[in-house]
Amino acid sequence: MVSVKEIISFCAVAFFIGTAKAAGGNSTTDVSCEDKLYDSFCEYKQLVLTQEREKCLEARDILNEAVSNCVAEDPVKRMVQSVHYVRLFAPNCPNIELPSDGCGQLPTCLQMLFDRSGQRIRCCYKRAADRCFARAEKGCAYAAGVRDLFINQALPEVCKGEQSVRYRETVIPSSCPASQY
Repeated sequence: MVSVKEIISFCAVAFFIGTAKAAGGNSTTDVSCEDKLYDSFCEYKQLVLTQEREKCLEARDILNEAVSNCVAEDPVKRMVQSVHYVRLFAPNCPNIELPSDGCGQLPTCLQMLFDRSGQRIRCCYKRAADRCFARAEKGCAYAAGVRDLFINQALPEVCKGEQSVRYRETVIPSSCPASQY
């Protein structure tokens, strides 16, 4: 029997993975997960910045909703978006695991691949991050999918022999309206 915690974890980890695009471009939806994450960022940010436990949990739920019924089209963009979400969440909601309970090591592994700005991908840390994701697999059933998306899909696409690469595309809004919380 599947527990409620496992179901919630499955949905939450979609933040990192999303739905794979079907071969030949066929999919059940035309909405990209990356677009939904972009659109939900300001509300997520407002909730996280309150530093209140309930608001942080609500922000985590917004992420789950943002990656439901969508297609992950660009693994590199997803990886860059993910580090921005993680870096906002971690200091403001320190006692809540992201993307779900039991998967708290995933953000640490992801952050290894970026400099402080979140725009420079540190390709030279691929092996260390891969080992980190492998260790995370022992405690998080969904770490294997995250590892595949970032280590096997995103990094080979962008690193091509470089030590680091600057990602220039806008992945989150540069400004958000005043907080409503």
